[in-house]
This record gives sequence, structure tokens and C-alpha cells, in this order.
Amino acid sequence: MNLFSNNVTLRGFLGSDAEAPSSDHIKADSFAVLLLATVSGVWDLGVNEWHPRTDWHRVTCPGPFFCGMVRGMRRGDYLEIEGELRAQQQERSVVVAGERFPMKLGSYAVHATRITRLDRPDALVDFGEDG
Repeated sequence: MNLFSNNVTLRGFLGSDAEAPSSDHIKADSFAVLLLATVSGVWDLGVNEWHPRTDWHRVTCPGPFFCGMVRGMRRGDYLEIEGELRAQQQERSVVVAGERFPMKLGSYAVHATRITRLDRPDALVDFGEDG
């Protein structure tokens, strides 16, 4: 039994093409970045409507293996990603009344451990009027 667990599983569509270094620039500490969209929501019984919410997840794909793997992934690809949630802090400065103040901003990203390309579900595909 593990005392602590930090596992994240996301299934969704890429919102943009994968950002990966070219093969001649991949090093041991290289990483690729994916932007994955997931959709959830609530059903409002009062008006009998679905209210969807789209969340965008930044996924960091560490190392040469992932850099090569995700380089061909394009916007709209359907993926399942397993990983760990990692906090990230950035130092920025804010200018107020001509004076600069340092500020730490926090965000979260998923640090990928496994990526699987899935077949696009037929229920979500619009084949147009003829199809």
C-alpha cells in the first residue's frame, strides 16, 4: 500500500499541435508540451439542459522518448494521458505606479508517464449531411 498517491488520468482532444524539439535538437533534458482539452459539465434538471465546461491541461512530456513520440501529434488527436500533477512557479514582475514589484505566480501541469493515442469515438464525429 502506498501512503501517498499522485496519479492523474486525462482523456481528451489536443487543442493544438504538439510542441516538440526537432530531432537534431533533442537532448537528455528535452521535453515536449501538449495542450489537452477535457469536457465535463452538469445537467440542469430545472431547464433540462446540459451545461458543459471545457478545461485545458498543460502536459509536459519529459525526455527524448516522449519528444520523438509526440512530434507527429496534431490538433484534434484523441489521447489518454497518465501522469503526475506538478506545481510550477514562475517569477514575474508587476509594474505599479512606475515601480516594479517581484511576484510569484503558480500553476499546475501534468508530468506525463504514459501517452496512448485512441481511436476517435464515432459518437462525436460529424460526417455532414451526406454521411
